[in-house]
Amino acid sequence: MSENRGFKVATLSVILISFNEASRIDACLRKVAWADEIIVVDSCSTDDTRDIARQHTPHVHNVAWMGFGPQKNHALSLATCDWILSIDCDEQVSDLLASNIQNALKSSTCNGYTIPFRNRFLGRAMRFGEWSGERKLRLFRRGKGQFTNVQLHERLEVTGDIRPLRGHIEHDTCPTQEHLQHKKLAYAAIAADDAIANGRRATLVMAAGRATWAFLRSYVFKLGALDGRTGWMLACCLGHSTWIKYRWIAAGTVPKEHQPRTQ
Repeated sequence: MSENRGFKVATLSVILISFNEASRIDACLRKVAWADEIIVVDSCSTDDTRDIARQHTPHVHNVAWMGFGPQKNHALSLATCDWILSIDCDEQVSDLLASNIQNALKSSTCNGYTIPFRNRFLGRAMRFGEWSGERKLRLFRRGKGQFTNVQLHERLEVTGDIRPLRGHIEHDTCPTQEHLQHKKLAYAAIAADDAIANGRRATLVMAAGRATWAFLRSYVFKLGALDGRTGWMLACCLGHSTWIKYRWIAAGTVPKEHQPRTQ
């Protein structure tokens, strides 16, 4: 921990997990180069992800895939600074957010901060719909938080006071149709596989109902229609992904070609 005119200045570890993110990890890490420590936990990438990450930090670890929650908790266990900022490879910290993080840690009395997200879908910023107006808990005091130990849709849980920060994280999810298709099937497979393993059951009627609700929630009730064609495509994607997940749960198995990776 550094000293500043006799006062202790809190230090910051940035943690992230990666897998075949050679095209995006450099831009992500450049935006957090000011942090005291960067921890990258890669899960056996077959591209140049780890080599690129090593250009930014010596703390690059190759760890077999355990699921999103366990993988992030492992990254957390490697961090040594006072505060933790958790980001993903498809995210970039804005300059305003970087400045506000550094200022907040000089005199913070809380244990965590929520951060606004600007989500992009197929290259366009989403102003409405399911992915608009998100604020996520990503910055927290080390020792006061951890991730839920789940395969998908892990959640950060922090004890104590939590406050909002200004600035934002730019989240470029699904930049291309190819990426969209891959991510949709991969996430549906993980969710279905986990549900089946935990004894959950479904029917095709339930699958249709859930899919319809996912579409309507984003496109109608959250005003995704106001995002035009992109809002329609996102709502359709959410509905289709939900249909696939529950269809596989109803079948009691995920097709072999879509089985979640185990390493």
